[in-house]
Amino acid sequence: MQTRATSNKQQALWQQGQRYTQQRQWRQAAAVYEAIVDHDRGFMPAWLELSTAKEMLGAYRESFHAVLASTAVDGVPPMAGLAVARRLRRFEALPELQAYIERTGLAATLPPEKLIDLATFFASAGDHSKTMTWIEHALKLRPQLAEAHNMHGLALMFAGRSEASAEAFERALALRPDFAAVYSVLSRVAKITPERNHVDALRKLLAQPNLSAKDEGHLGYALHNELHDLGDYDAAWDALARACRARRIEQPYDHAQTVAVFDALRRTFDAGFARQASSDDVPEDPLTPIFIVGMHRSGTTLLERILSGHPDVADAGETYTFSAQLRYAADHFCRGIVDGTIVERAPGFDYRAIGRGFLDAMRTRGRRFVTEKQNPNFILLGPIAKALPHARLLHMRRDPADTCFSNLRTLFTAEAAYSYDQLEMADYYKAYRDLMEHWREALPGRVFDIDYDAMVTEPEAQARRIAAHCGFDFLADMLQVERSSGVVATASSNQVRQGIVTNRGGLWRAYERHLGPMLDRLAGHGLL
Repeated sequence: MQTRATSNKQQALWQQGQRYTQQRQWRQAAAVYEAIVDHDRGFMPAWLELSTAKEMLGAYRESFHAVLASTAVDGVPPMAGLAVARRLRRFEALPELQAYIERTGLAATLPPEKLIDLATFFASAGDHSKTMTWIEHALKLRPQLAEAHNMHGLALMFAGRSEASAEAFERALALRPDFAAVYSVLSRVAKITPERNHVDALRKLLAQPNLSAKDEGHLGYALHNELHDLGDYDAAWDALARACRARRIEQPYDHAQTVAVFDALRRTFDAGFARQASSDDVPEDPLTPIFIVGMHRSGTTLLERILSGHPDVADAGETYTFSAQLRYAADHFCRGIVDGTIVERAPGFDYRAIGRGFLDAMRTRGRRFVTEKQNPNFILLGPIAKALPHARLLHMRRDPADTCFSNLRTLFTAEAAYSYDQLEMADYYKAYRDLMEHWREALPGRVFDIDYDAMVTEPEAQARRIAAHCGFDFLADMLQVERSSGVVATASSNQVRQGIVTNRGGLWRAYERHLGPMLDRLAGHGLL
């Protein structure tokens, strides 16, 4: 990928760097790309290749700075600009990503199929208006693009327009009847009846030979959801079990590794270290972050929807902004929320800088409070409390069986690898509960527990209690979670638009005879 004419020497260096890259000789490749950009800082491809080489060498900060340098290069072709945008997204540099797209006018120059990628970037940055704008533009340019209809359906679903969302997904399937990923999201928004369903189509697709694990997972979850809505619970279970097996192939999980990280966090962030200020004087900040944490499917989306009904509260959704700050502090890349290397290096972090970086990234929301609803941030409550002494830490907790079964029957994107096996699910829940108990002891008064059942049975009393804790007045509008305004980009996007309901508990009982391993393990952990 070259974007400008180069001298013979630069061309020779580029070719040498490409050979080193192909051979995965990252140190030599980095040296060559550094030589190129030292001579010509406007040679954008070399910055991107340098970023990749530095990442492979474990130099996270240098890798990040290289991609930031690439954003200063003007006049790059559209596909090269998209490569820069993708690299920024990898570093969770959402403000920089949004600024780059705006400054370069990238969206107006890309072909329709690439506009879909760009729309996902806007969505990750929380700019859902531009997300919809560019999806609709892609559809105007190429109305037969199934991927654009699928993305349109997702955007409509997140905006609470379930009927229009289902129609968009159906248009995608009309163009690509084997589009497995569409079936799994359609099954969450479509009104399934004996007369209108996709059960036969799904069974036919699942009977195909050489089906990829990814497609098998999507189709299996879709079939489970539709059969569940039809009340055929035994067949629904069979579909779910098959889907979970397929997802386990795609998403391996090592519980021992999870326990090791949690244990290391407990050792590092004990009561003294977690409470110790990062400096003698922690300056006040006008922006107060509200971290909403807990297991997936525990009611965190409902809580965020209630809070975002207040005019002083912006909902940022689920981001990796805090985790990205830890990666930068550790000079280390990790794929999830945290890993053992980051925890090992945590004692040496500048927590004041981490907090400042997080607040600066979230400040664009323009309100006094901002929610961050990345559920697995429960793992990071120690670092969060240390970096952001004024942050509110809200923990949603729900019945163990309800939570675990709801996780089992949810197809997650790249998280929750523990949720595709009954025993691993129960063991992870136990590890989560143990870690939360540690945070309560290490951070007295900081963790604010909220019970899901209490939230749905006495919403006003709980909302008043939560608002008072966060530092603003309760408003009745906060309970109108079914309101049309706002975007909910989570697995609960359709459910939460139905308002606050009390009959979602105990769903697992319809599958009780299949859930023996999970229920027995939870009981063995003393959780039932």
